[in-house]
Amino acid sequence: MFDRLDQLTTELEACFASMEVECFDAARAARLVSSGERVRRLGDAIRTIGVGQVERTNGWKGQGAKSVAEWLSIETDCAHYEAQSVVVLANQLHHLPVTEAALRSGELSGTQAVEVARGAIVAPNTETQLLNLARHATVRDLRDATSRVVAAATDESERHRQVHKSRYFKSWTDLDGSFNVRGRMTSANGALVMAALKPIQDEIFKAARKSGEHERPEAYAADALMVLCEKASAKHSSESGKKTTRPNAVINIRIDIDALKRGHTEHGEVCEIAGVGPIPVATATEYLGEAFLKLLIVDGVDIKTVAHMGRHIPAPLRTAVEERDRVCQVPTCDVTLGLEIDHIKPFAEGGPASLENLVRLCKRHHLQKTHDGYRLEKIEVATGTDRRWAWRSPPNLRDTG
Repeated sequence: MFDRLDQLTTELEACFASMEVECFDAARAARLVSSGERVRRLGDAIRTIGVGQVERTNGWKGQGAKSVAEWLSIETDCAHYEAQSVVVLANQLHHLPVTEAALRSGELSGTQAVEVARGAIVAPNTETQLLNLARHATVRDLRDATSRVVAAATDESERHRQVHKSRYFKSWTDLDGSFNVRGRMTSANGALVMAALKPIQDEIFKAARKSGEHERPEAYAADALMVLCEKASAKHSSESGKKTTRPNAVINIRIDIDALKRGHTEHGEVCEIAGVGPIPVATATEYLGEAFLKLLIVDGVDIKTVAHMGRHIPAPLRTAVEERDRVCQVPTCDVTLGLEIDHIKPFAEGGPASLENLVRLCKRHHLQKTHDGYRLEKIEVATGTDRRWAWRSPPNLRDTG
């Protein structure tokens, strides 16, 4: 068996080594990427399933490693946190044969398998649902769905306590001299961090755009963090006597009215920070007054009835659209920063500012829809709450969305 596997691996290596990739046209280059993805998925599956058996047989012991994750990190030259994730997935798959089969067949990527297993291991009845979602949803959508499954299947206070207990903030310096950080904390605390950074990041972005500079959003976020640190360490925060024009931090929390009244969520209910994840109801109520809190109560005023025939979008409606469309709504696009609200039926054609006629798009797709003839087409789905879109290119133009 291993002779055959080694032979196939050698043949694949030789095949790729002989390819003159620089001579490929666009179609063949894209096909190469697709083939590479199939190989990568197979490699991920082999590594994951294999390390599970290594752990069960104690094959990692006696080789100088403190754990199977450390052994895997050494054996495969991967980061320790990646090795830990693979080991956790391997253990979960041992109890989820359907998900394991999907990983083995290449239907799931390693990233997708992590999310499906994370939900299915605590709520086995959701395994099929999550597998079906993985077939057509983005990784971000799948991750959000899994987080809701986990939140519904576990005690919110205990989950919050465990995440808080596992919090950390690590820093290190790379060989090139760069300072690096990595951390973990509760969704609620993470939302406070992002809410504090966002208005500063927006100011930096606007100033850069005005001066003709263009950098990645992550770069501006790093600059915003530095501004916060400089402000905290300054002996006199207002030596110049100037008043800041930065708005207060804003956190959008979505919560079912019954959960708010009861003090905790039950099956099917939500209490979450938009774009971050589920939080305990108690934490949501604690934040009242901590930051300017926009509270969208699901069973309160029906936001669908709020419509406006002008171009201006009322604040409650804007909040609802921002909470619903947390990422660019073009399929496969995972952009979350700098999203712009667009009228599906253009305002110039009488399209109202209503929840059904508004959608959030990234800047690139917004420009394509507005100026290049691209359009969003709604796809009917079984559930009444989900919205699915198809991105249609203009006639005689290849779809680049």
